[in-house]
Amino acid sequence: MSYQSNVDVQLIAQALAVKPGLRRIVVGLSGGLDSTALLHLTHQWWLQQPADHRPALHAIHINHQLQPQAEQWQQQCAEMCARWQIECTVRKVLVNTEAGSLETVARQARYAAFREFLQSGDGLLLAHHRDDQVETMLQRLARGSGPLGLGAMTSCSEQHGFTLLRPLLAVDRVQLEQFAHDHDLAWVDDPSNRDPAMERNFIRLRLLPQWRNARPQLNQALARSARLARESALLLDELAALDLGQPRADGGLQTSALQGLGLARQKNLLRYWLRRQGVQPPSETITLRILNEVLTAAPDGQPLVAWGHNSVRRYQSTLYALGRPLPEPGGLAIPVDQFERPHALPLGRLLVNASAPAFSRRALLEGSGLEPLTVRFRRGGERLQLPGRPMKPLKDLFQEEGVPPWLRGLWPILWRGDQIAGLPGLWVCEGFLPQSGDDQLGLLWDPGDAAQD
Repeated sequence: MSYQSNVDVQLIAQALAVKPGLRRIVVGLSGGLDSTALLHLTHQWWLQQPADHRPALHAIHINHQLQPQAEQWQQQCAEMCARWQIECTVRKVLVNTEAGSLETVARQARYAAFREFLQSGDGLLLAHHRDDQVETMLQRLARGSGPLGLGAMTSCSEQHGFTLLRPLLAVDRVQLEQFAHDHDLAWVDDPSNRDPAMERNFIRLRLLPQWRNARPQLNQALARSARLARESALLLDELAALDLGQPRADGGLQTSALQGLGLARQKNLLRYWLRRQGVQPPSETITLRILNEVLTAAPDGQPLVAWGHNSVRRYQSTLYALGRPLPEPGGLAIPVDQFERPHALPLGRLLVNASAPAFSRRALLEGSGLEPLTVRFRRGGERLQLPGRPMKPLKDLFQEEGVPPWLRGLWPILWRGDQIAGLPGLWVCEGFLPQSGDDQLGLLWDPGDAAQD
């Protein structure tokens, strides 16, 4: 049976119609059957577009350096792109094979390389097809996932400023194989895909073939179940957004939003909030611990529940989430000479934000003979002179503002020489207020950015 008519450039056109105006299209190219077929399809679509209106077409190959043939596969991808006159970028990554399952850590390394290469306005096309969707759903079903996990992969999502598209999710692998043969495409074969010890391979090689023999429409049925699960997850997110109400500027979750809800809605809201904070939602056991230990602790307590590098804490009547261990800034003094790009800090980033409390740009950065501008961290004993107020210990100001204790030693303090200019996002000290609109420099510390990265 020929499936050629089901695999054509309309798949690419339909995927890109969801996100018009992309500056550059980047195809993830492993060199295998799926990504080779996707690159060929995308190239065919690209050639049909008016030369003065089409986006740039690019391919990226991630060399995981896990197989003896890795260099050969890299060379084949480069040669394929050269034949089709497609610019190709290669990224070599180091995969920590002791950090978890090989499939997981390789994927993490691959997506980290994607994020490093892609920019805002780019579209990343990946070659996941309906067989992959089914395998992903079954893997997550075996792990006890809820509707969000069972929804498996989406055809379009936003990732770190770029768009991720999967044009082939409605296509079976057998259709892609027929397409590749019809167009005389050559591809590489990764021997690790034949190892049944890996869970996904076991599902692909041992479980699904016999099941598909008994149910010829199995792929379509399970893909439909994934779509329905994803729709249910979207409805649950809408309910959680209603329960959450207006998000707090600091990303915290007030306990009042959880109180009065039934257990199922409490868990739903907690998972939704954690995802918004860039934190991997925990198992059901940990979720119940958060609700039972953190939510119900004494008002003056500071309870903590941690899983992996993630944690949820409470201060006063607000929950806070973190997706990485709290660092120790120690006696660091970080030089600052401009704010054109964000400054990486031990936790999060220092960045320009027009809605944040504004400093005087001239007082911080301009003029001759100015003492160095640095970011330092609390050591104890610091005192601030806020406009129109007497000098006051930083410790007291933190308490007045309700800053969680675990963030106080990490909050960046701007120093001009031996004088405190202020704390970005909180206070601007006397002598550092802007004198005009042109002099304003709003600065913000975003501790949550580290969790999302």
